[in-house]
Amino acid sequence: MFCVRVIFLFLLLWETTSIILKNGGYEEVYVIVHDSNNESDILLRRIQDILTSASKLLFTATHNQVYFRKINIIVPVSWSSKPEYKKLPASPIKESYFSVDENGFPTPQVRGQFICGKGGHYMHLSPKFLLQKRRSSWGLHDRVIVHEWGHLRWGLYNELPMGEKFYQAGGKWNPVRCTDSVDGKIGLRGGCLPASNKCNTNDTSKKMNKECSFCPDPYQDVDASLMGNQWINALSQFCDKDDPTVKKEHRHNKLAPTKQNKQCNYKSAWEVMREHKDFQTAVKLPASTSTTPEFKIIQETTSYRVFVLDISGSMQGTRIATLQQTVQYIIEQLISKGSWLGIVSFSSGTTVEKYMTEVNTQADRDNLRQAIPTNAKGGTCIGCGLSEATQVLKRHLGNAENGEIILISDGMNNENDVVDINAARREVVAEKIVVHTIAVSQQADTLLSDIAKETGGQYYTYLDKGSISLVGAFSQAISGGLTSTAHQNVMLLSEKRDSVNSTVNRLRFSIDDSLGKDTSFTFMTHTDNNIQLQLNGPNNYSQLFESQGKIATLSIPGIAQAGEYEMTITTDTTPQTVEYHAKSVRTSNDIIKVTSMLSTNDIDFSSGELPIIFADVTKGYLPILNATVSARVETGSKSCDVHLKDDGVDPDAFVNDGIYSGYIFPKCLDSGRVNVKVNVKGSRGETMILKSVTGASSPDEVDEEPKIYNSSFQRVEFLEELYVTNYEDTGSSDVIAPGRITDVALYHIRTESLTRGESRNFTITWTATGDDKSIGQAFFSPINSSALLRNGDIIILDCQSESMCMTLCIHNTLFSLLYIAASSYILGISDDFETLLNEFDSAEQLEMRNVSLIPQEAGETEALKIVVDAEKVYTETAYFAIKAVDEAGNKGEVSNIISIVVARGYRVAGEEGSLAIEDDKVEATSFAVYNCGMKILIIVQLCLHLILGLY
Repeated sequence: MFCVRVIFLFLLLWETTSIILKNGGYEEVYVIVHDSNNESDILLRRIQDILTSASKLLFTATHNQVYFRKINIIVPVSWSSKPEYKKLPASPIKESYFSVDENGFPTPQVRGQFICGKGGHYMHLSPKFLLQKRRSSWGLHDRVIVHEWGHLRWGLYNELPMGEKFYQAGGKWNPVRCTDSVDGKIGLRGGCLPASNKCNTNDTSKKMNKECSFCPDPYQDVDASLMGNQWINALSQFCDKDDPTVKKEHRHNKLAPTKQNKQCNYKSAWEVMREHKDFQTAVKLPASTSTTPEFKIIQETTSYRVFVLDISGSMQGTRIATLQQTVQYIIEQLISKGSWLGIVSFSSGTTVEKYMTEVNTQADRDNLRQAIPTNAKGGTCIGCGLSEATQVLKRHLGNAENGEIILISDGMNNENDVVDINAARREVVAEKIVVHTIAVSQQADTLLSDIAKETGGQYYTYLDKGSISLVGAFSQAISGGLTSTAHQNVMLLSEKRDSVNSTVNRLRFSIDDSLGKDTSFTFMTHTDNNIQLQLNGPNNYSQLFESQGKIATLSIPGIAQAGEYEMTITTDTTPQTVEYHAKSVRTSNDIIKVTSMLSTNDIDFSSGELPIIFADVTKGYLPILNATVSARVETGSKSCDVHLKDDGVDPDAFVNDGIYSGYIFPKCLDSGRVNVKVNVKGSRGETMILKSVTGASSPDEVDEEPKIYNSSFQRVEFLEELYVTNYEDTGSSDVIAPGRITDVALYHIRTESLTRGESRNFTITWTATGDDKSIGQAFFSPINSSALLRNGDIIILDCQSESMCMTLCIHNTLFSLLYIAASSYILGISDDFETLLNEFDSAEQLEMRNVSLIPQEAGETEALKIVVDAEKVYTETAYFAIKAVDEAGNKGEVSNIISIVVARGYRVAGEEGSLAIEDDKVEATSFAVYNCGMKILIIVQLCLHLILGLY
């Protein structure tokens, strides 16, 4: 039977990152200095000094295997020009770079890290951190940089508490740390104030006081681990495996509930690092190796781009019309003032439609717009277009390095063409030109994505059918400057509809308080129409625009007010295909940023791998909570919506970290190219900004409550294409296992004295997973009801007796309310941690005392009571973990493992648990019974409402 499993892979492009490791030295490392920073030679010197020191520490921490060899510092075009600065056009750097920004939260941190073993998107460094002398608020600068490099490059996670600060093992409460050799004091709150008996680590008969903390000594001699409290001065090593061959003070602590253990399946930092390509062939370098980096300062200049447009015969009809409209929109709305643009077309041969033109005036845009080709015929010589565009860039720049080509094609490259495509590929690579590609149709040559990957470009797909527009893909490839966001366009809305049913259509969008400049709304269709755009907004704002033709753009003068807008589009005929696009430019430095990624861009369906969509939503480098994040997935023949959540339930790693995640299930996939669009929305007064410690830890920082964000917002992002091979329609077969449970926790301990010994009730909680990964939402579906009607119009069946299924009938119409949960749990308990981790199915299963623990719907809290009786003293350790199983027998992965203190010769059994604290003599209530009763009550109310509505 085909079985789906999850293999966490990252973007293929992230495997071919711009950073090069050559003979142990990292080259092409980029530091981007944003124009939010005042021009400062001191800042540049500090960057160089700190990275020089960090390079030396990195060499030591990796046992003389890697260091920083060549680092490029990019400064803004607004800074003074100096002879020593090399000048290069702005070109996108997609991952693994340092970002120096005055704006936003000052804590050093890596954003866009989603998967263990795969690096992050960028490292944010603030001038506050860089300019502090000697020791920063987050520790010695080199320790902080190497700590964050572990996140950015190797996909390591923090070895710090992620909620619970203590765990039970060895007859006591132990502070969360790695390694166990880290010393410190235990006391109340962040400063570890004297606690008398409130923080007694030897009393395991009750939960540790939540106000108790562990405060490591920053001046101790321990040297591991850098992924823990990096502000300990002497740290210079990473944790390694828990093995006698490793020094005791370097051994990884598997029992501590840390992010590293949760995300990396209890592997140490070094175990993860050894699996990374950096260390698979690495060798130990001589101790005398110079680790001082070579620095190059590059001043960013404006962008130089060439559009390379396919006008072959297969582009005839709607494709060439769509291409023309799209390029017109891009030129009018998205090309920045002061940038340069050329246009090349190709079919069997090639034509330079427009040589490099500086865009400063409306006349410049008009001239470029008039150069857009409108006719399509001939073959498909992709190599011709690519080679000609290279010559256009070289003719204007001399050195075409960092010039950009945006290549669009819908077909296969013709063999025996005048220009060999492989020769053209080698040329753009040699010239260091960045090529972005857009495949128009499933039939477009797969070489397009290969060319983009080789040159560090982006690769997108446009399909004739679906809601994802060519404008969307094109706009994503048009980057703004690296060091400035002042003129970057933010797409608020981008929607294509293949059909509409009325001459009047309405839609809504939001503008948040960080945007408002150069705001416009554009309507596009393929037939001439009298078009009327009526915009209504906050404070009775109203604006009308009328036009005749195929495109109409309403521009809001000045700075648009923040708030909700409604656009009414009226045409004199009912158009078929239409597009809507809304964009704006920032007015504030504290902007909302969305970084969306796929877990893989190439998937062999037969492997059982499920791709994951991630969206990192921040404002000022702080996570945004409670946003509504969804993704539209389209193949040309299929479409579906994926809801991304930040709830800590598989595949989401951590609750409330601003990273939203969701699986793409087989029903959404097909062979070939798959398009993904991410929509992010926030409602005023509902979304929050997390003000707690984000990024590198500091002994001085204190968590704050999330701050309500009083502005609605929305963003749209288009992801690089997902390419699927060996797809097979699984039909109605259940081939997907339940999701992994990742938040098993010790909720409460209740202790009773026995005639001989002691009894302890451990209440364990976790979040229920779904039948298919995390999916387990309730829904209604019609059923043939003639045989089920009895004794009136309303039938409700007890959810426990019907396996979480309730039915109701309203006037001969029967519906089924299904709670798609896992069908059962396997509860494992063992005296050996490794047994649960590696041989779970052979571990002892927890005996349940005449209670069947029926899983609840996904997202609900489960509670289990583990009853332990023993005559001897509680000084031993037992371990507990869970697997979820669905009705088809598919088993989920082993949950996180927790430890509890037991006594030798203990007896153990499971009972149904409760979140009611028994010490307070609150009657324990089965969560399953409670939730079932609430659901029945809701259904009864719904039935009565519907019945009354019928009379």
